[in-house]
Amino acid sequence: MPSSFIELSTKATNHDPEFRPKLTDTFEVLSRCFEEYERPSKSSSNSKSTQFQNITLSSPDPIPSLESIINQDEYAIKSLSDYESFKYMTLAEAAKQHKMFDRQGKPSGDTKTAYKCFESYADADTTIRNKIVAKYYKAYYISRGLVDNIEDKDKDRIVAELYKEVADDEANEFPEAKLRYGDCLYNGKGVEKNLPEALKYFEEAADNGFKVAMYNAGKLYYNGDGVEKNKEKAIKYMTLAIYNEYEPAMKFCRDNNINLN
Repeated sequence: MPSSFIELSTKATNHDPEFRPKLTDTFEVLSRCFEEYERPSKSSSNSKSTQFQNITLSSPDPIPSLESIINQDEYAIKSLSDYESFKYMTLAEAAKQHKMFDRQGKPSGDTKTAYKCFESYADADTTIRNKIVAKYYKAYYISRGLVDNIEDKDKDRIVAELYKEVADDEANEFPEAKLRYGDCLYNGKGVEKNLPEALKYFEEAADNGFKVAMYNAGKLYYNGDGVEKNKEKAIKYMTLAIYNEYEPAMKFCRDNNINLN
């Protein structure tokens, strides 16, 4: 049995859909297996038929068991913590827990188990995407006070480090992390205060449609806070924020007599 097929079947039966191979990858592996093991060349077939005429049949050698020919450890999922510790919850399920409320409007999600899930995936030898998703929600949970096993003196630093890693990820899965890390830099929360760097992240978040980031960038450019004043860019970002109906941007323009026409 081809090792690529064994690896594929192991991944395809994982309880967490995040670990299962894509359909295109599955098709590609199966196609290669078919071509390699089910379609011998014509010359090979002719050669074999000639050889078979001179073969004296004898008792076949016993077929070794799969256990003896497969290095099962090779296909085990590496470094993922005990599933039971987070009740076999998937990342997709965990990401919903803080958004769940009962009919009285009280939180009803299992955020403690969800956080254990995020911790495990963030530290596991899994895909980069899974790590990024887990690290974003891990930072979000800590920043929202949904985690009680971290000392207060460490919280801001951990949150800033996690948001930076997510914000800098090339796949840009969570552009809101750019806004959140920009806020850390702007306020010196968990990281040294750095307004030019904060502006960079605000502008990147603004490019992804976040109206708060548009307002923040516009305000920094207008006041020249840590950066060179640029009225043109200030008006550009304030206009975008107002277009997205962000009330603080409207008030800022009124208070500073900024004419956007």
